[in-house]
Amino acid sequence: MPLTKPNQQLRRELKDLGLDLEQAASEVLRITKDCRDVDAIAVLKLIAKMYEHADRIAALADEVRDGKVTRAKPE
Repeated sequence: MPLTKPNQQLRRELKDLGLDLEQAASEVLRITKDCRDVDAIAVLKLIAKMYEHADRIAALADEVRDGKVTRAKPE
């Protein structure tokens, strides 16, 4: 069954958010690549969390595609 227009938009938004998060994590990693102190370790932990969130967002987009998650009309 094809996705409704609101669910297509939701999936697109989720995919865009996930991609933005991955790109931000990659950019932060590039910027801090040469750091060797305790702050760099904290930044690396944050980057890992960003990638985890990006993966979760991608999974939600897949659930929208599969019809498991839908966007409800506002009341």
